[in-house]
Amino acid sequence: MESDYRFRGYSLSDKRPAAIAQLGYDHPSGIYANIAAIAALGHDTEFYFVGAQGNVGYVKRLNPRLYLDGGISHSQYDPIAPNRSKWSYTELYLGLGTDHVTGRVSYSPHYFVSDTSTIYAEAEAAFEPGENWRVNAHGGILFYLRSPEYIPHDSYYDWRLGVSRAFGHFDIHAALSGGGPGKDYYGSKPRDRTALTVGASWSL
Repeated sequence: MESDYRFRGYSLSDKRPAAIAQLGYDHPSGIYANIAAIAALGHDTEFYFVGAQGNVGYVKRLNPRLYLDGGISHSQYDPIAPNRSKWSYTELYLGLGTDHVTGRVSYSPHYFVSDTSTIYAEAEAAFEPGENWRVNAHGGILFYLRSPEYIPHDSYYDWRLGVSRAFGHFDIHAALSGGGPGKDYYGSKPRDRTALTVGASWSL
């Protein structure tokens, strides 16, 4: 459960609480797959389907500290904002990682709308300062290779700082995130991109 479902500096749940169900599989060969479904609390206090994500990839250990990660992902969103059409995009990604730091570059031939292609470069770091505590940081830049005229900038950035505390299979977490340039528009309402979110999760 999240107080706001955010994606690369944007709120896709209109800054309203969202529930996420996720299922993942990792094979000893390095092949993995994940799928997730997101629902958000609407203005009439009912939950609405917001979107689904899925990816299939392969991880190859290059040495005891470094691994290579590549795959393909697809996401589809149905925002709860009025008069907002459905979004979808597919990305191919390739990255390098260690136990604490990862970097990835993703390419999408149709990012949310047709005739729009992008490259997204991101880096993430995670550390455990104490038992059951985890601190993470994320930064990303989206570059438009081809875009419609109504997109005002050629590139956008996003960032996130988070902390979590595990209690067995239960986890509580908080994050401060933002991005730019410009405001975040949901429907026709301009919003500040910087937001503090909290959430909780349970895993098997």
